[in-house]
Amino acid sequence: MSEAVWKTKNHPRTWRILGGLLLWLVLHFGLTPAAPGDANAPLSDRRVRYQIEAILDTENKEIRGRERLVWRNPASHAVPDLQFHLYLNAFRDERSSFRRGSDGGQLRGDRMDAQFPGAIDLLSMRLSDGTDLLPAGEFIHPDDDNAEDRTVWRVVLPQPVPPNGTIALDIEFLAKLPRVFARTGYYGDFFMVAQWFPKLGVYEPVGMRRRTTAGWNCHQFHATTEFYADFGEYDVTLDVPGHFKVGATGVERERQTLPNGRTRYRFTQADVHDFAWTCSPYFLVTEERFEAAGLPPVKLILLLQPEHADQRERHLRAARIALEAYGRSIGPYPYETLTIVDPAYAADGAGGMEYPTLITVGTRRQSPDDELLGPEVVLIHEFGHQYWYGMVASNEFEEAWLDEGINSYCEANLMADHYPNSSAQWLRLGGRPVFRLPVRAPDWSFQRAQLFVLGARAVTTHPILTPAWQFSDPSLYAFNAYARPALTLKMLEGYVGPETMQRILKTYFERWRFKHPTSDDFFDVASEVAGEDLSWFFDQYFRGTKLLDYAVTSLDTRQVTITRQGEAVMPHSIELRFADGSVRRETWDGQADRYPITTDRDLVAVVLDPDDTLRLDMNPANNSRTRLSSAQANASLLARALLVMQWLLHGAVSLL
Repeated sequence: MSEAVWKTKNHPRTWRILGGLLLWLVLHFGLTPAAPGDANAPLSDRRVRYQIEAILDTENKEIRGRERLVWRNPASHAVPDLQFHLYLNAFRDERSSFRRGSDGGQLRGDRMDAQFPGAIDLLSMRLSDGTDLLPAGEFIHPDDDNAEDRTVWRVVLPQPVPPNGTIALDIEFLAKLPRVFARTGYYGDFFMVAQWFPKLGVYEPVGMRRRTTAGWNCHQFHATTEFYADFGEYDVTLDVPGHFKVGATGVERERQTLPNGRTRYRFTQADVHDFAWTCSPYFLVTEERFEAAGLPPVKLILLLQPEHADQRERHLRAARIALEAYGRSIGPYPYETLTIVDPAYAADGAGGMEYPTLITVGTRRQSPDDELLGPEVVLIHEFGHQYWYGMVASNEFEEAWLDEGINSYCEANLMADHYPNSSAQWLRLGGRPVFRLPVRAPDWSFQRAQLFVLGARAVTTHPILTPAWQFSDPSLYAFNAYARPALTLKMLEGYVGPETMQRILKTYFERWRFKHPTSDDFFDVASEVAGEDLSWFFDQYFRGTKLLDYAVTSLDTRQVTITRQGEAVMPHSIELRFADGSVRRETWDGQADRYPITTDRDLVAVVLDPDDTLRLDMNPANNSRTRLSSAQANASLLARALLVMQWLLHGAVSLL
C-alpha cells in the first residue's frame, strides 16, 4: 500500500476525524457510506430524504401526515427559498389551472365529481429550531396568470441554505382525497394515494439540464402535465384499518398490529423520486419471485380485484416478460420489488399509471377467447416507465416525450416481439359472439391510427418539443407526447437499423439514469452511437412542424415519377416491380421535389417505402401505384381500406 494509506490506517486521530465525518453524513443525509462494490451503494445523488408518518381516515377520506424533510442544496451558492408541489389542490375547486385546462375536470375519458373534491393543507412547517415558516409562504403560479391556482407554494427562508448545505423541516399536513380522478383518490374502500404529500421541487444549478441560470423548477399541476422531482430516500409509515391490505413504493420493512384494531406498515426505498401507495380490504394478494439468469431477482406483488382472479397469470406473465426484456436490452431493474395494482371497478381513473416500483394496470373481465391483450399492453407500458420515468427521470412538465414517447416506442416493439398479432375482438349480441372484428393485437397500428384521425394539424400545430401545458388541445398533447415521438423513433430505427437503435437506447439509459437528461442529451447520444450527425433528423421531426408526404404521381410503362408533397425530407427505398416478375430496389435521399425514374423494362407497379419505415407519412395510400387489372387494383384499394378500418376499430375498442 502507499505511504499515505499506511499513515491513515495507523493514525488514531485520523480515524476519529473520519468516524466523525461518517456520523455527520448519517445524521444529515440519512446515508450509510457504502464500500466499493457494495450492492447497497447509492445509485443516485439522493438530494432529499422524506420520513413520513400518515394516518388514513377511511370515513372522511383524509390523510393526516407528519413529514420530516431533509434537503441538500446542490449548488455552489446559497439558496434563499424553497418551492413545493401541492398537487392535490388541483382538485380543490374549479379555479385551479388543472380544472380550467381540462374543461372543468376531464382527463382520459373520466370526469371529476365536483361533489367529492381533493385538497392538501399545510398545517405546520417549522425549522429544526422551531421557527414557523407558514407566515412567510405564498402560492405562486410560474406557468400562467392564474392567481387562484394553489399547486405551487413558495417560502422565503430566514437564512438561505448554504452551498452544499442542508436544511431540515418538520411539516404537518392534511390531505383530502378526491373520488378517484387523475390517478389518485378513493372509490368505496379502494384507495389509490398518489401526489399526496408536500413535495419539494427541483433546484437546478447552472449546467444541470443545460441551464444557464440557476433556479427552482417547480411547475404548476396542469391537466396535461406529469412530474419531475429529485432522487432521494423515502421512509414511510402508514396507519390503516387492520382488515385493509396495503401496497406501496419500496420494500415493506415492518408490520405492527395496533391495539385499536388498525395496522401500521413501514416501507422504505432509496434512489426514487416519488412515493405512492394503495389499500383495500378486497385485494387478492399474489407474490412471486422473478428470476432469470444474469438478472437480479425481483419480488412481484400482484394486488388483484376478486372479479379478476382469472387474469392473475396474464399479469404475472407480462411482468416476467417485461422484466427480462428490459433487463437484457436496456439494463437490469435495480429494485427489490415491483407492485402491480388492479384498481377497483369504477375507479378507472387510477388505472394505467406509474410510480417508482409500483404500477397500476387496467383490466376488465374478459372472455377466454379475447386476445386483445388489454391487461398485457397496459402492464408492459407502465413497467417501461420504471426506466424512462423512474430511473432516467426527465422533466415531464417540459419534455414529456422523453418518458412517454420513448416508452410507447419500446412498448410497441416489445408487444410485437412477444405477443401474437391475431384477430382479437368479438362483437356480441346477448353475450353470444356474432362477428369477429379484424382488429390486431396492440402494435404500431394504433399510433398510425391516431395520426390518421387527427390529420395534418397533429404535426403542424406544435413541435414535439413543446412544454406539456402549452399544447392548445389535450388530444394534441397526447399525440405529441406518446404516438408521434414513438412513430418518429420507429422511423429513426428504419434509418439507422434495429441494432443501432437498440444501442442508442441502451447507451442513453446507461449514461443518463439517475441524472435527469434533456432532449439534447438523447440527440447527442443518438448521433454518437449512429456514427453520424443526426441533427437534420431531430431538427425536422422533434423541433419542427413540417409534414412528411411522398407520393407516386405517375406511372407509365417505362417511367415513374415520385413527388415530395410535404416539406419534410427523409431518405427511403423505392421498389420497382416489372412485368417479367423481377423486382428492383433503389434508394433515394428524398431531397428533390420530383424524382423521375426511367427503366428499360416494362413496369407493373411501384411502391415507396416497401419496408414501412416512413411512419410519419401523412398519406400512405399514395405511396404506390399499379398498372394491374381493374380487379387487382380494386383488391389493393380494399386491402388499404380494411387496414384503415383496422386502425380505427383498434382505437375504438381500446376505449371501451
